[in-house]
Amino acid sequence: MTAHVSPLQTMSFKARSLLAFVLEPTRPVSEWLAALDAWLARSPAFFASKPVILEMAGLKIGVEEYRELLSALALRHIRVMAVENPSRALVGPELPPRVTGGRPAGALAVTEDDATPAAGSKKTPTTTSLIIDANVRSGQSILHPEGDVTVIGRVASGAEIVAGGSVHIYGALQGRVIAGVSGVPGARIFCKEARAELICIGGSYLTAEGMDPKFEGRSIDASLVDDKLEIRILN
Repeated sequence: MTAHVSPLQTMSFKARSLLAFVLEPTRPVSEWLAALDAWLARSPAFFASKPVILEMAGLKIGVEEYRELLSALALRHIRVMAVENPSRALVGPELPPRVTGGRPAGALAVTEDDATPAAGSKKTPTTTSLIIDANVRSGQSILHPEGDVTVIGRVASGAEIVAGGSVHIYGALQGRVIAGVSGVPGARIFCKEARAELICIGGSYLTAEGMDPKFEGRSIDASLVDDKLEIRILN
């Protein structure tokens, strides 16, 4: 009698490093949600289809209030994939999983090969530049956490650029630009014609309503100075 032996089934596991946006709720939660609503009114699709982590170290909250917070975020189309530094009461089978070891800056472009480096070796994170030789149309969202983004054209109203480093726009900026999301030191935003709905670097931002009218239509350079967003005219 011949025995038939099935081949051994194996599973492959790989580690990856991905970009996620981190929200840090504060008390009073109602006011924090109101501030979030103000942001979403200016940039309604900012968190759409993007991984979001909640940082809970600074918020003492009960499980019922926590569930209400998650529901409030879901109503705003923000899906929480995980939570950092939660209390033990906030970890359960029907709640977002706990994650640790997140780094706010650097640590980009880790591939499967980088996940298990040889003993004694040291990987250096690399950055790349993305060049878009076209206009960015309304409704388009360009996400490039690995480095700078250069647009040879205009960024239309309703369009969005999110870059790990700096953003250079050789045309009119009418949409939204968020630079330095990966913690790149000295990230800046340059554009030939400023008509932006929103510009943001390192969490500091200005909207069209809050921008000085003297920058309207001018060539500008935006940067962070002492954690404050500052703009200078280039022409």
